[in-house]
Amino acid sequence: MVWRKWNVILILLLANYIVFSLLAALVFPVAPISAPTHVVKPTFTPGARLLKQVDPLTYEFLTPSPSPTLTPRVTATRTLTATATLTATETITATETPTR
Repeated sequence: MVWRKWNVILILLLANYIVFSLLAALVFPVAPISAPTHVVKPTFTPGARLLKQVDPLTYEFLTPSPSPTLTPRVTATRTLTATATLTATETITATETPTR
């Protein structure tokens, strides 16, 4: 086939798609979404139950339960000392000499 005839076939296919989609919308209308009028009741409703006293276990567990232990942490602190000398003149000047 010549290339020009392929264009015609493509246009006819698109036109058929549009025509058949419009016909399908008219023949099979979509029902509007409405709120449910009846809600199904649940089959199980949990209620409060009385607790029963249980006898203590008569055997010991093989593995002991873990218990928290405190481990001391070593923290290093650093202190810096500084000396200041003041001289009384017209203006006050201060000099700081850090020592380690």
